[in-house]
Amino acid sequence: MGYYTLLLISEYMNIKEINNLLKDVEKLENLNSSFLHLTVNENQLSQTANGLLASKLSERYYFGSGNKGIIDFGSYTFVGMPAVENLAVAAENSLKKMTGATVVNMSCFSGLHAMMCSIISSTNPGDLVMSIPFEDGGHGATKGIIEGLGRKHAFVKFDQKNLQIDVSETKKIFKELKAKAIYIDISVHLNSLNIRQLRNSLGKKALIIYDASHSMGLIFGGAFPSPFAEGADIICGNTHKTFAGPQRGIILFKDEVLGTKADWLIKTTLVSSVHTSELLVLAISILEYEKFGKSYAKQVIENSKALASEFVNLGYEVRKANNGEFSNNEQVHVFIEDLGDRVELFRRLVKNNISTNFMQILGGRPFARIGTQEITRRGMKTGEMKIVAKLFDKAISGKSIKTEVIRFNNRFRNIRYSYDQK
Repeated sequence: MGYYTLLLISEYMNIKEINNLLKDVEKLENLNSSFLHLTVNENQLSQTANGLLASKLSERYYFGSGNKGIIDFGSYTFVGMPAVENLAVAAENSLKKMTGATVVNMSCFSGLHAMMCSIISSTNPGDLVMSIPFEDGGHGATKGIIEGLGRKHAFVKFDQKNLQIDVSETKKIFKELKAKAIYIDISVHLNSLNIRQLRNSLGKKALIIYDASHSMGLIFGGAFPSPFAEGADIICGNTHKTFAGPQRGIILFKDEVLGTKADWLIKTTLVSSVHTSELLVLAISILEYEKFGKSYAKQVIENSKALASEFVNLGYEVRKANNGEFSNNEQVHVFIEDLGDRVELFRRLVKNNISTNFMQILGGRPFARIGTQEITRRGMKTGEMKIVAKLFDKAISGKSIKTEVIRFNNRFRNIRYSYDQK
């Protein structure tokens, strides 16, 4: 063995070091399973879907089924996968049935990738695209992405008091700047937005793209207003929040002409490999959701309302949606400004195996943004929300309840509303 070969090997970890790191990862996975996860941006796959993540097909390209299993693009040939094609088509048809979409694209790798693909495929360089300011609940990356794609950007006017888009002011900005599209990237919210009013105000030519990353599962389950029914042209987003799929992205088109053109551009230019095993996991999750999604989505919202009420009973101030209820989706906003240092409060929760998000927008008051989608997926119902609120209260007050949290958490280890159910 030459000197340079030895030098090369010495620069990399040996197998013992790698195995030690893998053991640390295993410990982290065990820690994850013992946590009470109340974040709004995560969920859990069913075992049925999760099993496909390790498929050897992750090493293979998927371009379709081909003709008798052979794909011929003229410039090169490839092996087709009819079984994968059949599952993907079934999932696409399922999405069309649940949403009313005419064209479906399941090729995107994340919510931000879906954002980029939807903007690139439906607008042109130089077009102006509007979005929601971060301080009003919009996504922090949207402005940079829009401008990075060679589009101009402006913010919509948002009414924080009513948690809605200020339609009249937004119309003025839209018309004055000759905008092409509005990208509705709401991430911190408690209610649906007034898309119908926005559509009626802007007219038919305005392009409205709705990022459903947070509300996707509730929309598919019929528990949250459909953006298509309200006037949106495109729905996009990630697939791992209220919709409990893998960390990927999808795009749905209402108009077939726009959708067909955009889908072709995405598949031929913006995506090469669709990452076959993850596509299979997404397809299974979609079919799973068509069967179980309605009852799941309904339970998520019921749990949010119940959890918020329990926090009020414990003396907390909870933000209300614009209809006077505490929540119309998976989010509960509990104000924490009078309880002490924000980082210390968060540390107390994590120390007791409770995970959530702390935020300080929508008026600048710090609050815990608590999500009910994952605990619902694990089988918790309104009766358990009283326990969840009390555990949160004890932990944030400085009490040591880690054992109590783990004991409660372990009662809900199975994934409900899924093909795992026998």
